[in-house]
Amino acid sequence: MSVYLHDIPLNQAQAKFQEALHDADLWRVLSVEEIPLDENALGRVTAEAIWAKISSPHYHASAMDGFAVRAEDTIGAQPSSPVQLIIDNEQLKAKYVDTGDPLPDWANAVIPIENVESLDEKGQITNAIRKPSSIRIRASVTPWSHVRPLGEDIVATQLVLPAGHILRPVD
Repeated sequence: MSVYLHDIPLNQAQAKFQEALHDADLWRVLSVEEIPLDENALGRVTAEAIWAKISSPHYHASAMDGFAVRAEDTIGAQPSSPVQLIIDNEQLKAKYVDTGDPLPDWANAVIPIENVESLDEKGQITNAIRKPSSIRIRASVTPWSHVRPLGEDIVATQLVLPAGHILRPVD
């Protein structure tokens, strides 16, 4: 007696396979385990949807090294008529920030470090980039220039990964 296999279209084969799993009560999540992402999670399948707990970034962040400012304080700055902003605790008009640092509550823009002239107490240009007495700028900035706003990448409660997703390196 000879037995021959007959090819069937892929969609029919998948439907028969799914039906067989249903009949055997195996068309469901069979078990769940919690593992750290850095411990062999690659290739695993999410058992349930993953939702963001916090926004990323979870604060307004500087998008580059420079000085956090109020954009309104830079109005009128031009190459021929620069604006000078004082840096002291009582009259704070600018504050040095690195890329990724939170913006102070009063700031709404960042001036890139390469667009700033650092000045000492006498108004002379200095190399003290992070702690000058004041800075001079030759161009105004618009609100939210060089700022990564809260939730730019992902917002709290947003779906990060759906259930049944096979984890890849990018995930």
